[in-house]
Amino acid sequence: MSADPAVEVNALSFTYPGADGPTLVDLTFSVCPGSIYGFLGPSGAGKSTTQKILYRLLAEYSGSVRVAGTEIRDWSSAVYSLMGIGFETPNLYTRLTGRENLEFASAIRKTAARKPAGQALPTIDEAARRLGMHDALDGRVETYSKGMRMRLAFIRAILHGPSLLFLDEPTSGLDPLWARRVKDWILEIRESGAAVFLTTHSMELADELCDTVGFLVDGRLVAQDSPAALKQQHGRSGVTVTGISSDGRRTEVDYAYQELLQGPIVGFERITRIVNREVTLEQVFLALTGRSLAAGTT
Repeated sequence: MSADPAVEVNALSFTYPGADGPTLVDLTFSVCPGSIYGFLGPSGAGKSTTQKILYRLLAEYSGSVRVAGTEIRDWSSAVYSLMGIGFETPNLYTRLTGRENLEFASAIRKTAARKPAGQALPTIDEAARRLGMHDALDGRVETYSKGMRMRLAFIRAILHGPSLLFLDEPTSGLDPLWARRVKDWILEIRESGAAVFLTTHSMELADELCDTVGFLVDGRLVAQDSPAALKQQHGRSGVTVTGISSDGRRTEVDYAYQELLQGPIVGFERITRIVNREVTLEQVFLALTGRSLAAGTT
């Protein structure tokens, strides 16, 4: 993994004109090549604002934001060709066919294709076939379902071989088969050396894909580390023991793994069930912030 981050953010703050207070406060994080960074937070946390700054759609920020080694204030248009962007609500040309959308995107980005070592970039037909879009490729996008549009937008984002991939809820609207294929492809992109910045409210998706996650609440990063480290630091994994107590009642007791090492399970006349209890990122987020991501996204 390269020592030079693909994204490097230091002390980033941002306030919208006329707002009572800042939307982002002193954010510091980095995304390295060959890694996936998950950006998690409830509705209104500031995720969308951060994304817009990283795309250079918002410029009046304080702090430093470097993408591909360049402060975004100093970007040339060539930097955009290094990036792939997949929005949760894809901006597609709906009166064109899927193929025409992809051909247009490929034409304007063809000079920046990054070919991973030993690999060739997929053709439009190869990419479409992999995500079950080949038969629909020559139909107008206005006839596509949400899931089809999401798959088309994902293909558009990755077709030119970006070295930095921004994805916002990439499995939204997908059935399990296509969600699995998209996730597998994201992991392959990471293995090829690209950096991935993933915005999601799905803790399961973040836990499965991300090397590092950051929890954003009220414009502040309240925690960031690997999913495993966060669960170890802030969770309580163990087992749930179900059995019959000495007075004949059915009883359930939670034990941390460390407690099991300290002595035998007591208080049961008969044990009927022992189930592993693994802490989840959702539980960690709730413990750290007092909030749940289940209600929505930004």
